[in-house]
Amino acid sequence: MAARLAIGPVDVSPEVREWVDSETLQRLVARHRRGDWGVVDARDARDNTIAAYRQQGSLRSVFDLGQGLQVWILTHDLGTDRLHTLVLLPSDE
Repeated sequence: MAARLAIGPVDVSPEVREWVDSETLQRLVARHRRGDWGVVDARDARDNTIAAYRQQGSLRSVFDLGQGLQVWILTHDLGTDRLHTLVLLPSDE
């Protein structure tokens, strides 16, 4: 998916801000917006692609940053006025 997706306002958890520098954070959000879902399994990648195409539902990206650190980026409410994105660690959920 080459187009940039609308992902709405982006909220970043305090834990992510503590562990991830702003440059890396911006790069990960940009990848998510381009449809690069990171290390999600094939089913989640397919579901993301369908949701992005239909502009309905949610998106989930998972990025491994090494040393056991993962960042999740979740976009909810595609195609609505409630569209928003959360950046968090798995332990934040």
